[in-house]
Amino acid sequence: MLSSVAMKYDTVKYGKISVTYEPHLDGGGMGFGQEFVQVVKEKFGKVHHVFEFCAGPGFIGFSLLANGLCEKLTLSDINPEACRACEETVRKNNLQSKVSIYLSDCLDAIPESEKWDLVVSNPPHWPSLEDAYREDIKMFDPNFIIHDKFYRDICLFLKPGGSILFQENGRATKAADFIPMIHKNGLEIVEVFTAKPPSVLQCLLKGKKLKYSKPSPYYFIWSKSR
Repeated sequence: MLSSVAMKYDTVKYGKISVTYEPHLDGGGMGFGQEFVQVVKEKFGKVHHVFEFCAGPGFIGFSLLANGLCEKLTLSDINPEACRACEETVRKNNLQSKVSIYLSDCLDAIPESEKWDLVVSNPPHWPSLEDAYREDIKMFDPNFIIHDKFYRDICLFLKPGGSILFQENGRATKAADFIPMIHKNGLEIVEVFTAKPPSVLQCLLKGKKLKYSKPSPYYFIWSKSR
């Protein structure tokens, strides 16, 4: 548990779960990241344990939990502010028995006792130099070091047959940027795809229903342990 810091949070509601956040922590999970709900429902159905990597305030993970697509949820982020927002959501919704949160640089601080059926993430998409990354850690992955380190270590945490589902930005990358690092770490590609168009995402934000109907520029890479 991180030290308590008095913050004033905004709230977005998924089902019965009210997710607390600060606007600057949203890297897209509240918007296009909600494509995960339909994709997970169609590709996997309900799984036992989901892990959201680079979770920010946990928009994707909490939404999957609220939609009954997992029993347990683990969240991690390198940003203490994001982890505090996740902890506030857990506290306000009494989710202590279902949700674990780790402040971690990639997977470094996560115990190997954590074992996941499905890993989801809307990670930093844009390749960059180190200086740009330091200015906006949500957006930039210098030389893909975050992706490379993740794929290097993830097999320690996957259950047999466990899957990884990353949502990538087609304006910034292509699947070929990641396929070699996936294969070299003992994982196999199951599918590269986009969510079914049109992408219709809904959430309740301050009492207003928001809809997004543009074709999504984001694509998914589904890989799994061999």
